[in-house]
Amino acid sequence: MDGKTFALLSKFTIAARKVAGSINPSKLITDKHYANEVFWKVNHLGDEALIMMSLDLQNQLGMLTPVVDKTPTAIPAVSIETDKKYLFGARG
Repeated sequence: MDGKTFALLSKFTIAARKVAGSINPSKLITDKHYANEVFWKVNHLGDEALIMMSLDLQNQLGMLTPVVDKTPTAIPAVSIETDKKYLFGARG
C-alpha cells in the first residue's frame, strides 16, 4: 500500500466514525463483507464529501469494478475517396 492510499484510509476511518462507529482499517482492507457493510453505511448517510472519499478509497483498494456494457458498439467504416488526379497537389 502506498502512502497516498494509507493517508486516505486514515482520513476515511476518522471521518466515518460518526456513521459506522469505530472502524478497523486492517479488517476494512481484508474482509470484503465488513468493507461492504461500512461503505454501505457511508453511502446511505448522504454526506457528499464522505461518499467521494469512500469511492476514492474503494477505487484505490481495487474494490470497484467498472461496468462493462455487453453490447459492442459498431464502429462505422470510414471510406476516403481520393481523386487520383489531384493526389500531389496543384503542381503535381
